[in-house]
Amino acid sequence: MGTDGGAGNANPNVSPDGTSHPTSATQFQAYYPTQTPTSTFSDKLGEITGHPLSKQVVDFVKQKNIMYAIAVGALLVSAVVIIFMIPQSTEPIEGTWLKSDGQELEFESNGDFSNEIYPGSTWSIDGDILTMFSTVQVIENQQSYTTIIVQTVEISFTDDEQAMWWIWNSVTIDDEEQELAENSCSLLLKTSTAKNSFEYGINAPKYESDKPSLCQ
Repeated sequence: MGTDGGAGNANPNVSPDGTSHPTSATQFQAYYPTQTPTSTFSDKLGEITGHPLSKQVVDFVKQKNIMYAIAVGALLVSAVVIIFMIPQSTEPIEGTWLKSDGQELEFESNGDFSNEIYPGSTWSIDGDILTMFSTVQVIENQQSYTTIIVQTVEISFTDDEQAMWWIWNSVTIDDEEQELAENSCSLLLKTSTAKNSFEYGINAPKYESDKPSLCQ
């Protein structure tokens, strides 16, 4: 009976032949495989952007962008300079003209008009109608007063724009209409063609063929 009781307390680590086998401490521990870190997209991107070759490419692109910006800026500046160098369109009448009596008339680009009789006047053109507006100081009976004279003429230029024909339409003095001779016409030559009455007489005949029909 004692033997049965001893058998009930037998050491489980002892084999039937009486040999003792110690149990390994890790025999029943769970096995966990080694975890290898997985690379993310951001990690890969960081590796690529950090590569020396990538930096060279970025620097090259930046340099190219700067070069393109400089080139575009230079083109814009050149375009502006060219625009300002192009002569602005002018009216054929601008300049100094000579009448048959030797009187000079000057038409400036800012609209000023002057001659020996009416200095400090203004001019404007609407189609083929030239209007000259003059304010004249007149002294009469030792008294001074202002007179306003408005002259309108129909003008036509020759092909070389060195001569122009005037057909007088109206002349008013202080809003009072003045009587004009019929077919009142005048030929004016630019001073680049005729500087005096002598040169006027030499050059005027070649423009007779351009005389308007109303002057015939």
